Amino acid sequence: MRARRSRSRTKGVRPVSSTPVKVIRMRDYGPRMRTAVHAQQVHDQIAQALKASSRVRLDFADIESVGETFLDRSLGALVAWHGATVFRSLVFAHCSPSVAASIGKAFPQAGPIRGASRKKQPQARTALSGC
Repeated sequence: MRARRSRSRTKGVRPVSSTPVKVIRMRDYGPRMRTAVHAQQVHDQIAQALKASSRVRLDFADIESVGETFLDRSLGALVAWHGATVFRSLVFAHCSPSVAASIGKAFPQAGPIRGASRKKQPQARTALSGC
């Protein structure tokens, strides 16, 4: 009986990760992610967090679109330096279908993109599964 109660109390609770997570809110840069200046700022924040061994959560809430130049300068430079394995340290969140499609087109090596879907799948730990 105790085991059953114990499980019901922890149902839906995610394990706590010891790796700190740096959240970067893209809406701080406006609804359309296009400029190279903002891309460089995001790149620098991601690079700094990765140096500190942090995971990085890129929150795309309220973002209408993401341009190729922005993606190339913010994430492309990281992929060029670290390889596609950098996506293991990135979590994409709250992506609209158009944002998820833009990211998937620019970085097909990152894995599947599921738009705003939150369904659990066997590949749920790929870089863009949070989109």
